[in-house]
Amino acid sequence: MCKKLVCLVAASALSAAAAAIANVDAQALLRQSDAQRNGSASYAVRIKITNFEAGKQDEEHLYAVAQKGLDKTHIEFLSPREKGRFLLMLGDDMWVYLPDTSRPVRITPLERLTGEASNGDVARTNYAYDYDAVYLRTEKVGEVECHVLELTARRKGSTYHKIEFWVRAEDARPVKAEFYLTSGKHIKSATFDAYRQDGERTRLARMTIYDQIRKGSRSVLEYSNFEPRELPDALFHQGRVNRF
Repeated sequence: MCKKLVCLVAASALSAAAAAIANVDAQALLRQSDAQRNGSASYAVRIKITNFEAGKQDEEHLYAVAQKGLDKTHIEFLSPREKGRFLLMLGDDMWVYLPDTSRPVRITPLERLTGEASNGDVARTNYAYDYDAVYLRTEKVGEVECHVLELTARRKGSTYHKIEFWVRAEDARPVKAEFYLTSGKHIKSATFDAYRQDGERTRLARMTIYDQIRKGSRSVLEYSNFEPRELPDALFHQGRVNRF
């Protein structure tokens, strides 16, 4: 009788958990988490990336990022050695503009921007646009109760093939992520370390990307000077990449 009662309770618990998962709109949860990182349809932000190798600080790089809508990003390289470089993303296509070349060079989101940060880690931050989400489970990260989502690339311009993504259950704030290639290889991890209050919105202030192949290598991305603003279409024209 006791064994039957235990089995019945366990089965009921599993059924309740399955029902709860079935009622979660994973894609809506993903859109909510994107708002914690982006928050505006059109904006400009500064990003400082500090690289660490074998636990020791290496180079620093500074970028001015302008994003309009879901599929247009302009990145200006501000560090002295990189002055004159720009990166442009339009839909699934990306190019880098170099001061000593007459034509832009086509690149991919997965290629390295600096350190452990790929081009797409900076230019493609709207996960709900690039990935289909499936709800996996609830799980604690430290003391934080999280929803765990599996994200699968839906576009050729998606940076990674698959992402396992933890968002805070309370408000869908991103907590951590694991990134995978098409082969299934686990190449990077990320933690979303700090947020700042900006008026009525909470915005991402710092995240860290860890290399899962070269242990001890990581890049810290710090976000500042966030400004919602109308951006001119000319900024995102492939033949004219000027400062605004």
